[in-house]
Amino acid sequence: MINIKDIEAAYGRIKTYVARTRLEKSFSLSDGTTQAYLKLECEQPVVKNFKIRGVLGKLTLLADDRLRNGYGTISSGNQGVSVAYASQILGLSRPYIVVPETTPGPKLEKMEKFGADIHYFGRSFDEANGLGESIFEEKGMVKIDAREDPEGLFGTGTIGLEILDQLPDVDILLIPKGSGGNCIANGSYFRQAKPDVRIIAVEPENSPALTTNLMTGVWTKFYDTPEDAIMQSLVGGCAKYTFDNAEDCIDDILLVSDDEVRQAIYDMAQNEKIIAEPDSASVYAAYKKFRPLFEGKKTAMIITGGNISKELFKEIISSY
Repeated sequence: MINIKDIEAAYGRIKTYVARTRLEKSFSLSDGTTQAYLKLECEQPVVKNFKIRGVLGKLTLLADDRLRNGYGTISSGNQGVSVAYASQILGLSRPYIVVPETTPGPKLEKMEKFGADIHYFGRSFDEANGLGESIFEEKGMVKIDAREDPEGLFGTGTIGLEILDQLPDVDILLIPKGSGGNCIANGSYFRQAKPDVRIIAVEPENSPALTTNLMTGVWTKFYDTPEDAIMQSLVGGCAKYTFDNAEDCIDDILLVSDDEVRQAIYDMAQNEKIIAEPDSASVYAAYKKFRPLFEGKKTAMIITGGNISKELFKEIISSY
């Protein structure tokens, strides 16, 4: 579990660079004492995703000598965008970023715009990560990691810090689960700041890596998933750090399908006037699918990003 003092210290370092995003009440999902709130990390300036918090939290810890051999990340999109943008605002050298060939176009465009040195490996995040790790080790570069490096998660936990300040009587927190860092960081914060808050992770039905690992009691680094899965940042294996800390930081895991997420993207655009990428729309889909779990509670959902491709967004909107 991440120490709450490290999260609070990270907030002090990064708050001048990130937005204190809105916690918006959803009137379409709320009814009487059942209240739903959306933490809009999709409104982070420029990058439109939550990962800028963890990236800045890590980079602001690093002295020049630790960066002498270079630095970068392995990413299916938002982490790479955030590292590239953070390098600009901190005045650092060009980052080395490994991405899978399936990385969504809008995310690649932003990485290129911010001057990233992009390298393509494999068709999935798992493939890119497996190949990329050896490159970082060989070159002696610092990897800005939201999977296995606790320092890379200090800033991520500041989402929970803001939520608790904005909604002190929150009962439940819903978090999209990719590699799991977001769940561990914010689960750690609430376990220490307000332990009675229920932490629920959301995974894709077609890639239930953490669910499977916890059921079997065996961690697996990779997880086979369909290439056409739309929740690209949530599919693939979970991090070992997530597996080791899940029982302390996560109370439950809910599974949603691609079709349920498609519907959620449409509903969020139509009812909330919010554009969400598939990964972040997973929590909205889970809230609708498992509505009885949230009756009489105040639930906050982390909407992690808004970087959906125009092709997918157009397809979803036109199909409904």
